[in-house]
Amino acid sequence: MPEPVVPRLGVCHRPDGAANLREVYVAAQGVCEVVMLVRAGVAAAHPDVMRVAERFFECHVLPERGYRELVASLGLRGVTTFHDDELELADELHAAATDPATGPVTDPWDKLVQRRLLNEHGLTSVGAVPVDEPEDLVKGFAALGGRPCVLKPRRAAGGQGVAFLDDERDVRRQLGRRHGWAGLMLETRIDPAPHPTGPAWLGSLVSVETLSAPAGRVHLGVLDKLPVAVTRGAGSAGADAVHVQGDLLPSCLPEERRRAAEEYTGRVLDVLGVRSRLTHTELLITASGFELLEVNGRLAGHTARLFRLLDGPDLVAMALRVAAGQAPEAGLTAMRGAAAGVFPTFADRAGPVRTSLRRRELRALPGVCAVDELAEDGAPKSATQFRMANVTLRAGDRPALDAAVARVLRVLEREMGAER
Repeated sequence: MPEPVVPRLGVCHRPDGAANLREVYVAAQGVCEVVMLVRAGVAAAHPDVMRVAERFFECHVLPERGYRELVASLGLRGVTTFHDDELELADELHAAATDPATGPVTDPWDKLVQRRLLNEHGLTSVGAVPVDEPEDLVKGFAALGGRPCVLKPRRAAGGQGVAFLDDERDVRRQLGRRHGWAGLMLETRIDPAPHPTGPAWLGSLVSVETLSAPAGRVHLGVLDKLPVAVTRGAGSAGADAVHVQGDLLPSCLPEERRRAAEEYTGRVLDVLGVRSRLTHTELLITASGFELLEVNGRLAGHTARLFRLLDGPDLVAMALRVAAGQAPEAGLTAMRGAAAGVFPTFADRAGPVRTSLRRRELRALPGVCAVDELAEDGAPKSATQFRMANVTLRAGDRPALDAAVARVLRVLEREMGAER
């Protein structure tokens, strides 16, 4: 009996995305035949990755020109990506492969485009202006009322290139230190409110993971976050160092607030014209509800693992299915318990690591499933990108998870000398 035919799906790949080659290969089984699409520059820079990819997938290196014609000849049902830098390319190729009746919003992943569209629809109160040269920063800060602002790239992920500006002194500091001005934006800073429930160490940020298909949207979950760590002036080229420090699934927001976060996210995605992909939307909790921080058009790196720990849906497989035009069922009713990824950063970035803590000690703590990373005594803190550790936890319910996370944080703070 012949094997069932599965759709061919293009994946625009580059290293360090939210899903690695192994995860894509496992998720694709019985779902689709993945065809890897790799830019020529990426392939040249990562020959080892290409050798591995070619063992498991059909691979095509995209030329600088004529790549649309190449992709059109491959018989693809759609195109997606798990890397933030490839979103625009994947959107372009997906539209060419599917020929939708109505095209998506131009540049929906551009943060300035997001702000402007949401302002037009009354979904954000944040003011934003483009910054492409130093004079734009001076004029933009004045135009926004001299209020605390955030200077950041219009297209970047993970807090790269972000600087928090409190006043004109910070503006002058950026003028003296910042290198490279093209593609930036300045926006007014959002005043967050404390998380309304749960432990005091929770941050004011939540994320909503959403599957968008032509037939509608499914919100897969709302996650709480540890506070974002910001070290002023410690980034490159005048930027601040900004680090996320952990995710907890599910959120301990009251049910009404979780539904409000999902409803607001759905309205944002409608305005941006998002379809046929899984998105990661970050929201700040405010005194009046929620305010968009940003929409990311791909899976968040640690999130899929947390869903798997709770017997939830395979988010990588779901992203593949929806890009191939299928309408997968979320299977959320099977999810049980609570899970977290915790990766706090050093409060003091200077000097080498000083600790006697060992992985086995962390693994022995209640609730700990894995210790993927632990800073080693004597090593430079930059060796782990200034993370103290990367620990995954699971518990039967959210209160038990919170107790386990608090225990891990206390151990790391004591051993690493972090201050909270």
